Amino acid sequence: MRKKVTLLLAAVVAVLMIAGCSSGDDDKAAQQTQPPSSEQTTQAATSESQQNLIGEQKAKEIALMKVEGAKESHITKFKLDKDDGRQEYEGEIVYNNREYDFEIDAVSGEILSWEDEAVNQ
Repeated sequence: MRKKVTLLLAAVVAVLMIAGCSSGDDDKAAQQTQPPSSEQTTQAATSESQQNLIGEQKAKEIALMKVEGAKESHITKFKLDKDDGRQEYEGEIVYNNREYDFEIDAVSGEILSWEDEAVNQ
């Protein structure tokens, strides 16, 4: 009987040792206690800040409201950019022999810059 208990105990210890080595739980625990890398922090900040953006479509609508009769097809340039730490949409509308250059705050929708000039076609 004593021999069976000893063998059983040895088998349980062996199973626990094998399970502990191969489960990877120690690695997961170590990863969870390490601070996030700068890349992970940057990605999280980028995702968070982009969730607050008004979006390309809304920015285009804001710009087009200033040019009576212009349609989205008149927007010849448009991009999301970052200037002085602020995200903004920059674009250009060409309509009725005029060129309109604009910058719109990507979070608030405020028009930061608006210029228009005659163009020769």
